[in-house]
Amino acid sequence: MRDERSRAPGRPRNTEADGAVLGAALDLIAESGVEGVSIEQAAKRAGVARTTVYRRYATRDDLVIAALVANEAAVLVSFQIPEHPGPADLVATWSAGLSVPRARRLLRRMMSVPRDHPELWAAFREASIDSRDESVHDLVVRAQERGELAPDADLEMVQALLTGAVAVHLTNYPDDTPAEEVAEYFWRVLRTIGFRTTAQPGRAGRERRGLPVNAGVGA
Repeated sequence: MRDERSRAPGRPRNTEADGAVLGAALDLIAESGVEGVSIEQAAKRAGVARTTVYRRYATRDDLVIAALVANEAAVLVSFQIPEHPGPADLVATWSAGLSVPRARRLLRRMMSVPRDHPELWAAFREASIDSRDESVHDLVVRAQERGELAPDADLEMVQALLTGAVAVHLTNYPDDTPAEEVAEYFWRVLRTIGFRTTAQPGRAGRERRGLPVNAGVGA
């Protein structure tokens, strides 16, 4: 294969190098947080020249945002998400993401970014989080319209509690928690918030792992 630097102008860039650079950035974030990411370290970890990274990403923040957006897309690609997802789609997506140890480490590292790197966080919100939050908002609005939530439910607080439940799971449950047990947790959250759902996940999974059925912050 001809070296990427010698390819003709306008040719598609090396997708293998793309994946290696983004994967390296994700590994660095998971290990050391955003502070551990640099163009130089990403290039070294990916086994490419620094110019290969700079050709794609002008700054460290550009690289971090691209890596995080690509990581989210990789999680979602295995799902056939309908145009108007319901609670089951939300549970399936979140349980898939939160059952991957590296994804969990990434999310925990990102929890400090709004405070420590506000400009990066603002750019990431624009690139990904705002649209995701909008999707969750639309989901709870439709749930209320269908009678799955009480007519007087505070939808802003419902959405905040759902988002907070992700942080609770990240900080209180093992990184090797299977997807089905993560799903059980979110069904319990939905019922507690007030969703009228027929899903009845069992207690057996949590009891097998020796975890209290009502585990939460500080448990």
